[in-house]
Amino acid sequence: MYVQKRKESYFHNHNYNQKRRKQFNLEPGIKGFLCTCNFSEKECVRDAYKLLNEFADEIYGPVTTKDFDNDNSKEKSEKDDSVNETKNIDNEDDISVALNKQINELKAEYSKTINARRFQVVDTGVKNVIFIKSTLTNPLELVTKIISELDNTKQQRTRFLLRLLPIEVICKANMNDIKSKADVMLEKYFAQEPKTFSIVFNRHSNNNIHRDEVIEDLAEIINKKNPGNKADLKNPELAVIVEMIRGFCLMSIAPNYYKFKKYNLLEICNTKEPTNTIKQKEENASIEEKKMTNPDKRNITEDKHLTTEIIHDNEESKN
Repeated sequence: MYVQKRKESYFHNHNYNQKRRKQFNLEPGIKGFLCTCNFSEKECVRDAYKLLNEFADEIYGPVTTKDFDNDNSKEKSEKDDSVNETKNIDNEDDISVALNKQINELKAEYSKTINARRFQVVDTGVKNVIFIKSTLTNPLELVTKIISELDNTKQQRTRFLLRLLPIEVICKANMNDIKSKADVMLEKYFAQEPKTFSIVFNRHSNNNIHRDEVIEDLAEIINKKNPGNKADLKNPELAVIVEMIRGFCLMSIAPNYYKFKKYNLLEICNTKEPTNTIKQKEENASIEEKKMTNPDKRNITEDKHLTTEIIHDNEESKN
């Protein structure tokens, strides 16, 4: 019986795909952002990339990349020359220069290695739960900027991305690792001034870790950091986020967690002011408008009061 042998290229591609798949998997020690969506993962990743890159460029500046070959450097030099030449040319040439600039930036971005990228999606193995690995040392700073901006403007910036949580610690899903990693993370937030806190526990495809055990152990660590720390389940200053995803535990700190609608970006943009405050503002505005539109009436009434007082004083002096 004749058996056809596999080509060497098959084994080469198989090993390459295995290495590539390993680079994109969730693993301990990385930081990033946990995103949730509803059945539109590709669109959610696109929303997250766009939002994170926009605010990261605003805070930290755009990523500077070096050319990887001589062709890119030649293209850049030609592009710079063309920019100088097209300053006094038609708008069509300016548009072509802008397009070339965007193309070169995209080439530089995709020619970088995976570890050099500022944001890179990795596989969590759970539907509608996406993790974006980041080279940023403090993901909370970026998420705080995004949440504050959305809360102030109420302008919706995403369509498919629902929740955006910063993740500071990823470890194996066993109690020893969870307590040791949490002890280091909680030291930064609870050791100095007393804070109110709550512990938010969620699980995805994990039934080995018990919710009550995690909450009790973390609360004990927080109380040891500062006896003044107190639990507040309704409106805590800091929420300790614990997300169990298969064999991993993801932890982070989320300030004003319930005020910002559990970091749900769509809910933040959809929130409206209470009706009482709106009515009070409208009444104050109408009163101010009346004062501005009828200043003469107010002066006339004041003058009438003054004249009556003067007449009254004159009559008393005659008597």
